Amino acid sequence: MSEEKELLFEVKDKIATITINRPKRKNAMNPAVMAGLKDSFEKAGADPDVSAIILTGAGGSFCAGADLGGTFGADKSFLDMHEDRRYFAGLLAGMNKCKKPILAAIEGYCLAGGMGLCLSSDVAIASEDAQFGLPEIKRGLWPYMVTAALIRNVGRKKAAELCMTGERIPAAEAERIGIINYCVPKDQYQEKVADMAKKLSSYSPAVMGLGKSSFYQIADMALEDGLTYLHSQLTINTQTEDIAEGIAAFMEKREPQWKGR
Repeated sequence: MSEEKELLFEVKDKIATITINRPKRKNAMNPAVMAGLKDSFEKAGADPDVSAIILTGAGGSFCAGADLGGTFGADKSFLDMHEDRRYFAGLLAGMNKCKKPILAAIEGYCLAGGMGLCLSSDVAIASEDAQFGLPEIKRGLWPYMVTAALIRNVGRKKAAELCMTGERIPAAEAERIGIINYCVPKDQYQEKVADMAKKLSSYSPAVMGLGKSSFYQIADMALEDGLTYLHSQLTINTQTEDIAEGIAAFMEKREPQWKGR
């Protein structure tokens, strides 16, 4: 019997679904999975037949973070393990750089590095029974890379509390403080994910890509610098074929036929 793949990739109806497939490990990430995720986002981002991406986990859990055995117990040199951990930083940065919208679909555990994946996604939907947390402090660690994404999504006091206590919070609280967009009843979860993915994939991929890039580009800019940058991006947007199609479709009371350029 062939070994089951640890990462699954499927494209259907313009939506790429990336699934971490290590259910026995609560989808904890090893270096190979981190590198595979980064490659999968780049692959989906470059595919003209993909307009949106779903990131999820197999077996009723999203991602429990790094596989401590594979990440810290590996028979590698100190420097080799240091370089392996660079994959995660590159993965989170790559998610923001990906021009396609990324939807995190979360059930079960969303812990440690899994929180980094959630926070680096553009939209996140969780089942009401999902659990979120940064337990690293309890293992003698700090959620270093996750902190960069956390502090850009959550207020500083709550972000510090999550890092310093290591306590888990339920999906409803994660929605309240801005970690996720929606906490939904378990029996509505799949439908909500499908509806959101369909909506995200229905818009101009060209404009979505320009808009997403500008959104993250200005996140740390001063207001005046951000407005100057956005001014230039607006001008670029007005030169796309899809804006002409969008306006024509509105005037003609029909659905737009996006060309992606």
